[in-house]
Amino acid sequence: MNTSEPRPSDESQPPAWQVRPLARVTSTQAEARDLPAWSAVWADEQTAGRGQAERGFVSDPGGIYLTAVLPFDGDALRARGFALAVGRAVWGVLQTAGLRQVRLRWPNDLMAGAVKVGGILVEQGGPHTLLVGLGLNLLNEPWRLDPALHGVAGRLADCGVPMPERRALVSALLDAIRHAHGEFLHLRLAGLAPRLEPCWAGRRMVRLEPAAGVRLVTERGRFCGIDADGALRLLTDGDDEVLIPAHHVGRLIETEAV
Repeated sequence: MNTSEPRPSDESQPPAWQVRPLARVTSTQAEARDLPAWSAVWADEQTAGRGQAERGFVSDPGGIYLTAVLPFDGDALRARGFALAVGRAVWGVLQTAGLRQVRLRWPNDLMAGAVKVGGILVEQGGPHTLLVGLGLNLLNEPWRLDPALHGVAGRLADCGVPMPERRALVSALLDAIRHAHGEFLHLRLAGLAPRLEPCWAGRRMVRLEPAAGVRLVTERGRFCGIDADGALRLLTDGDDEVLIPAHHVGRLIETEAV
């Protein structure tokens, strides 16, 4: 399936996506790992889907499980924050589809109200590629396979609007990821940070779990976004803003919505 227009004659333009639609895989990340840039793997089901920090991602039929392979210059420091650029791009696609309830939760979750409806995982593939993994709960019901997900996971079908056709949605997502890649090359994290503000959809009370071996200056506050270096901005009860370096945070847990 080719989801874009034919390759333009201008060689400076990226080539069209080469998409491999598959029924069932262990994970789209694994399937895509050795593919060249501008390849994508789209599966109906994953048997070993992964999220952040090697957590499992239940990937039953009815969702969208996608990995896009992008070119990478090898500079991990300059690529820092790219997952947030992808999150913003996916958020934009879902907003356009009428799914206004969807928001981002730092660092890589897609939420609808208090439940998680998707996640993003960015990893290096080969020496010159990045793997952008995306899982979206569309019509599937992951809590049927894992009862612990009751009240934690949700699906876009419950947002009260007609669901987009899956093939068209995949095409729109790939176009958005392509755009995010080009935009991030110019903005980097410093330029991206202020553009994320609408994606958070308000300031929520959170609790931070520190990364291993780290003592945080504060573990609770109202999440206000990130600064130009990617540090989390927390507003304390005394209305003081505290910056928490992203690599000091093992996990962010929302405790109260505004």
